[in-house]
Amino acid sequence: MSVFYLGSLRAFLLTLVIEGVAILVIFKRKKYVYYSVLCNLLTNPALNLLLSVSVIFFGAGAYYPVLVPAEIVVVFVEAAVYDYICGFGMKKAVMVSAFLNMISFAAGIFLNSAVLA
Repeated sequence: MSVFYLGSLRAFLLTLVIEGVAILVIFKRKKYVYYSVLCNLLTNPALNLLLSVSVIFFGAGAYYPVLVPAEIVVVFVEAAVYDYICGFGMKKAVMVSAFLNMISFAAGIFLNSAVLA
């Protein structure tokens, strides 16, 4: 179980750093980094818990079938937060959320493949 916590914590911290840097580079506003942290506090632990429970009950083959729709939900939940807090408008908020989640997901895949190689 401690492996789950360490892996989830590592994934969470990686997400915070990557998405925080990305949103700072895009918008040049430090408060948006804080908003990114708030979004990820809301979604990242829930997503990791859902994925872990799915794998425990249904096996490793359940990971991606659960991940894809769950990430879509995460994008829209975070977009709603960005829209509300930043006043982006939903279209821009969805694009920002999707981009941030895409780059943090890609970084996680890259780092995990580098560690396993």
